[in-house]
Amino acid sequence: MNLSQLMQTKILVVGDFMVDKYIRGGVKRISPEAPVPIIEVDSMENRMGGSGNVAHNLRTLGAQVRVLTCLGNDPDGVWLMDQLKKLSVDTDFIFQGGQYSTITKTRVVSKNQQFLRMDREKPGTLTPNDWAALQGRLSALFEGIQALILSDYGKGLISPVLSQALIGEARSRGVPVLVDPKGSNYSKYAGATLCTPNYGEFLAAVSMPTVVEEEILATGLALCERISLDSLLITRSERGMSLISSREKKQQDFPAQAKEVIDVTGAGDTVVSVMAIGLALGEPMEQTCVLANQAAAVAISKFGAATVTFDEIVCGASQLLQAKILYEKDLPSLISYLKKTKKKVVFTNGCFDLLHVGHLFLLEKAREMGDLLVVGLNSDRSVRQIKGERRPIVSEIDRAKMLCAMRPVDWVIIYDEETPYRVIEALSPDFLVKGGDWEGKPVAGEDIVKAAGGSVRFIDLQEGFSTTNIVTTIKERYGVGDE
Repeated sequence: MNLSQLMQTKILVVGDFMVDKYIRGGVKRISPEAPVPIIEVDSMENRMGGSGNVAHNLRTLGAQVRVLTCLGNDPDGVWLMDQLKKLSVDTDFIFQGGQYSTITKTRVVSKNQQFLRMDREKPGTLTPNDWAALQGRLSALFEGIQALILSDYGKGLISPVLSQALIGEARSRGVPVLVDPKGSNYSKYAGATLCTPNYGEFLAAVSMPTVVEEEILATGLALCERISLDSLLITRSERGMSLISSREKKQQDFPAQAKEVIDVTGAGDTVVSVMAIGLALGEPMEQTCVLANQAAAVAISKFGAATVTFDEIVCGASQLLQAKILYEKDLPSLISYLKKTKKKVVFTNGCFDLLHVGHLFLLEKAREMGDLLVVGLNSDRSVRQIKGERRPIVSEIDRAKMLCAMRPVDWVIIYDEETPYRVIEALSPDFLVKGGDWEGKPVAGEDIVKAAGGSVRFIDLQEGFSTTNIVTTIKERYGVGDE
């Protein structure tokens, strides 16, 4: 994602804003009054919870935010409004007054373990007067908005009437609508662009106790058809995420990235925030899912409803990710990270269609030359330009995932040109590595690397290994001819 564009992105968040209260302390004894532990309080903290965590995530990631919700005039409502203003959130569409009560969740915690949770809430929708006032201001509500998030915590604000009014207005303006759902009645989300239920919420929506792996696609497509949903992104804990596209009738899985799970609270908020920014910027859905999956891995490594920075997502500051899939527009963040690490960067590139042992040998040798290996990958379009309309055999996202699974690879950057010259120009690696068959030939980016004090290295190829040879062997061995 382009950081300069990200700072200009404006997202509308509609939902149930809450205050998460944490009372922390240690347990050293049991109460003589009853067999319960005594918490000796060390600290008390308030955080923005519920839909407030979505707004906070968006601001931390750099996007501009406008919110629609209702708050009480109670101390918690005053605190929440003050926090939103400190974050420079547009609060002009918050309905606050004595007719509402601010939702709070108080957690008693010791050593990151919850002992008790106390909730204070009075579910309710907008009053008739406030609903009438909002109807007269819908145009102003959507002014400058590039994506709408309906963050439904089931507390009553997102009623079927309000939901359908907002979805209709958004779609008439070409604004994508993302829903973090609650409950089993998804009809109020009809017409949304993307719905992001967790696995349990998905099962509730389809009224099934469980869904076997082979039936997730068909079940998800049936749900999409029933409520006119473009796509469904199911978050599945240790199984990662599954994206179901109603238009393409396909399922794309994104394996879980987290190495350590501290607290899953608010992970869904992080996912929908990243997805909203990606769709607002017109990013490909699959690539945005990769970033959202990485963001979730960072979020669940923190305690409570935590926020995630863009650098943590892209650059693996949390050290949760071994490899990342990036595009040219993501280079500024990667370069910023590499400058901080001051490590030697190795770059190589290619189509990497039908990965074979020759590719692995090249990558292993390249990685040995420095601290980090960045692999440039030709997009599907550029492969067709180079090798003809019948190539690639494997799509760019699948080729990138295969490369990421290889131990030597730290990042994969997909580029759309025939050569990675612009990538090399931006990255300025310490070593540019090519196969031995390039020695004595012009190498794209060679001038840039040498001018910056780096060097170009050539690695002898493993004889007999190439995608073309594999395809030829298959044709000869199985009698497959050209059509």
